[in-house]
Amino acid sequence: MKQIEQINKQDMKRRRNDIIEINKLRGKENPHAISVQMDGMYNNPLYSGVGRTPFQPATQTVYTAAENETSKHNILALNIKNKLCSKHSSLDVDNDSGRLHEDCTDECSANIPMVKSIGDEYTWARECLLDLKEDAIEIEHLVTDADSSAYKAALDLHNEGINNVEPENFLDTRHLSDHVRKGAKSDKTLLKVMPATTKLKRQKLLNNFSVDLTERCNKELALAYKFYAGDFLKLK
Repeated sequence: MKQIEQINKQDMKRRRNDIIEINKLRGKENPHAISVQMDGMYNNPLYSGVGRTPFQPATQTVYTAAENETSKHNILALNIKNKLCSKHSSLDVDNDSGRLHEDCTDECSANIPMVKSIGDEYTWARECLLDLKEDAIEIEHLVTDADSSAYKAALDLHNEGINNVEPENFLDTRHLSDHVRKGAKSDKTLLKVMPATTKLKRQKLLNNFSVDLTERCNKELALAYKFYAGDFLKLK
């Protein structure tokens, strides 16, 4: 496992250097300032425990930072957090050493205690950004979902003087599409005007309409992006 981890780190380091070289060939003023997209994945949806438990249901997360400089969108930074260990209870913490368990070795799969918030995107993103900084990479444009705190982590690193480049935040269209679809799907006024004889049929029509509306919005955005040659200021 340690060897696999080391190989992956070396591979990501190579990809980081490749991005810098690509920016140099493009004549970019600061080849070390790049555009990335960041988000986290969980072994259980965080919302699945709402109203049922005071704890977040997920015990593992993988937070990734992928570059937006090329069409390949290579992953440049990875942050894995795990509350589980096969050797001991995740609730056991040695108060003297601060380790998750006094008998566990450095190879313990748990690297955060059970009481830690698994959805702490600010911390996970900050650790990824500091990892990128070790290879002289800073964030110029950051794409996140609307409720992410990754941008705040990037902005704080700039304000603290750790990074020289001030980041700019963009919201990704996939989460925006989901927001539009769910909003239309739950709109009671739209449900009333659906041309059907029963509520069940009206709801089915509304579900189809919400999907069509989302696809239309995405198509309009793609056409506008093409028309203005990717100039986001004109798109606004």
